Amino acid sequence: MLKSIDINGLAVVDQLNLELNTGMTVLTGETGAGKSILLTAMKLCLGERADAGLLRPGVNKADISLDFDISNTAAALSWLQENEFDDDNDCLIRRTVNADGRSRAFINGQAVNLKTLQQLSEHLICIHGQHAHLDLLLPAKQSQLLDASLTSTTALDDCNQRYEKWKTLNDELLSLTDGNEDNDSEKQLLKYQINELEQANVVHLNYDELVQEHSTASNMGKIIELAEMQINALYEDENHAIHTQLSSSSSELEQLADLSPQFSSISEQIKEATIQIQEASRDLRHQIDQQDDDPQQLALLDGQLSLIHELARKLHIEPQQLLEKHSALANRLSLLENRNERLTAIQQEISDANALYQKAAEALHQQRVKAAKKLSLDITKTLKTLGLPDGHIDIQVVYTGQKKPQTNGLDDINFLVTTNPGMPASPIGKVASGGELSRISLAIQVVTTQSNTTPTLVFDEVDAGIGGGVAETVGMCLREIAADRQVLCVTHLPQVASQGHQHLFVSKNKDSEQTKTQINVLHNKTRIEEIARMLGGIEMSEKTLAHAQEMLDKAI
Repeated sequence: MLKSIDINGLAVVDQLNLELNTGMTVLTGETGAGKSILLTAMKLCLGERADAGLLRPGVNKADISLDFDISNTAAALSWLQENEFDDDNDCLIRRTVNADGRSRAFINGQAVNLKTLQQLSEHLICIHGQHAHLDLLLPAKQSQLLDASLTSTTALDDCNQRYEKWKTLNDELLSLTDGNEDNDSEKQLLKYQINELEQANVVHLNYDELVQEHSTASNMGKIIELAEMQINALYEDENHAIHTQLSSSSSELEQLADLSPQFSSISEQIKEATIQIQEASRDLRHQIDQQDDDPQQLALLDGQLSLIHELARKLHIEPQQLLEKHSALANRLSLLENRNERLTAIQQEISDANALYQKAAEALHQQRVKAAKKLSLDITKTLKTLGLPDGHIDIQVVYTGQKKPQTNGLDDINFLVTTNPGMPASPIGKVASGGELSRISLAIQVVTTQSNTTPTLVFDEVDAGIGGGVAETVGMCLREIAADRQVLCVTHLPQVASQGHQHLFVSKNKDSEQTKTQINVLHNKTRIEEIARMLGGIEMSEKTLAHAQEMLDKAI
């Protein structure tokens, strides 16, 4: 669950630390008070693209943190351990956004990219936005909702694996048949390129070692000069060498140690230093005597590097990639030279892969049909509690086996709806009005959420367009969902707000310079007053306050 949110320097928030509880937490406040900034902060921490325009005026950086307790979230714990981000049962996600638009993300203190952040976020929070009913009109979203209700993803995973195998073989076939009948011109080019690389000896080339060897040869005169100076300074200058001075000190310290044993260890240290200086000097002399300032060798290395850079430029790669390129060219040439034989074999492999895919797609279709029946019944049942007593959802799963293999199977999935008795079911966007579409979307979210294992669910004004008894039902549904997970709900409806276990009130404070958003936890009297405000506006009568009290008492 989400334990806390910390926000600094984001839009209308100067500084905010919000502690959250289990169960259902509702956020209310006047329109424009800043409720949406919490969701903006969450989405940034979950991997959404950053925008410098989100920063509070006058600040150089926005800093947002989400702190999760994942002790009961096996999927998140496993992901963190597999990716070496685990820190006991805690998960701290942090995101910073600079004034120049650059941002950084961290998981438990380790820097990560947005893709990694998004992968983790799937195991932590699911956000249902206020425009979810618009997404519902998209066929891809309808397919996604149905697949999310499958009891197992094995059939879907197997189908996609079969598709990838078929696609790999099909891509190879396209590569084999691309160009003229026998690809003579490509084979000639490949042979020429391979020959150039082999003449440059790239097969046995280590580019980094060659660069280092060239650098050494280029600086050989300076290397020899510096080494000779150090040899003299360390050992070979009999009058002023460090070895001569240390030898003298060592002799004196030996006498000192003879007079007082407490100096023995110091004497030994200097003696060892004297020996090490002598050995280091001899090693340096041995190394430098093997060096040769050879202009011809330098010219040879210059030529090798120039040739390598020229080849890399012609092939549009980096010099370090020449060996890998040689291997790729050789493989391609081998493929073309055995083209006819491979064409015969790959046709059969593609046929076999297609047959396996079709079998997997049919198995997935059967699972989807079964899941669609149950999901349709559950959504229809929920619709009747949301003020659509004649509403009915029919999830249509049509198998199109004549199509070429594609991801996610060969089904066309459509959510069909009817809201009036005797009328045929039709696509959602053609039948439902705006208010009906909101309720249909909410029914689908409530039903699909029940099979969702994400520990924290966020509902952003998904109750828009409803009221009265339907709103009360929505509130009770959300409270029921919160029985075994954390639910955060932004709402304008008192019927929903009264169902919360925790009530947060969002407000704006204006001074002569800036506007600041603050969030307070409401208890007892202040909560009654907020529910009353949502019921009856600014003027709160005794009757309105009593109604608010009744709604809160009923929710307990």
